[in-house]
Amino acid sequence: MILNLERFRAQAQPRWKDLESLLSALESRPDRRLDSAEAEQLQQLYAQASADLNRVTHGALAPDLRQYLERLVARAYAELHYTPPTRSQLWQPRRWLRIFTAFPESFRRQSRYFAMAALVTISGCTLGALAVRYDPASVDVLLPANYLRNPGERVHEEEQGQARHSNSAQIEAEFSAQLIRHNIQVALLAAALGVTFGVGTALLLFENGVLLGAVAVRYTQQGFGLFMSAWLLPHGVFEIPSILIAGQAGFYLARLLLHRREDRNVRDSMREWLILVAGLAMMLVWAGFMEAFFSQHHAPVLPYGFKVGVGLAELVLLTLYLLLIGRTESARVTRSGLATENG
Repeated sequence: MILNLERFRAQAQPRWKDLESLLSALESRPDRRLDSAEAEQLQQLYAQASADLNRVTHGALAPDLRQYLERLVARAYAELHYTPPTRSQLWQPRRWLRIFTAFPESFRRQSRYFAMAALVTISGCTLGALAVRYDPASVDVLLPANYLRNPGERVHEEEQGQARHSNSAQIEAEFSAQLIRHNIQVALLAAALGVTFGVGTALLLFENGVLLGAVAVRYTQQGFGLFMSAWLLPHGVFEIPSILIAGQAGFYLARLLLHRREDRNVRDSMREWLILVAGLAMMLVWAGFMEAFFSQHHAPVLPYGFKVGVGLAELVLLTLYLLLIGRTESARVTRSGLATENG
């Protein structure tokens, strides 16, 4: 049993810091290979940290210190027994397809940050809608594009087949690529602005919400609510949630920065952020295709009711995917872990 905890901590802390520095250096390398000197140093520091953890555990002292040492020893163990994946392992299809179940699992684990992103966006929508509804002068400020300020002119051009996106399949393909690139850039910006402790993410979400609310009210006021729904729903049911998930990733990153001293397993935490970003990128690719090849075609080419129906069907499928996919696997892993603990 440790009789003098402060003395023990003062004596052992330098080697803990040395082990932390070595582990951070190894984790930052793509190949994570050890030379002979590093291997010997890691083995020695790992053995010392394990002995320190054993003394703290048996002494039943300092739960915070014990937790810190447990994480440190676990990281060192992982590096000692790390085996670089072979080329055949990297190209296993199942490893890459795992993203389709990992994404909804990460989404559900961090759902509170999605709720924060939705709340900020809804606040922006409310402001934009009220501004256009009660202050006509705000239309020119909030809706700089002519096709947003003048829905009647836009609808007439679309229905008469004069829209620029109906000329050829080549133009539609180019337009789709531009949309995908632009949307992914905006989403990545929202996710990366978490480094501002979430302030930049919140401002970007709020701005997008203001624009969305202003457009919705403007088109509805002019009597083109059905046109707007048929125009936005087919791609918007993927595009808007993906921006919210980008905000979710941004707020999650902000949380990591604010609690970085408490969260020792930063690599696993950043993996969660990367999964969210990869998932929303896949959603935006689909949204870009739908916007270019489907949403831009209006009546009489595609009836509005049909387009709204397609959008609602997409929304149902996306909701089921995010809420249900991966639940069986997660429950199986949880049951397996409980069974192991119960021995």
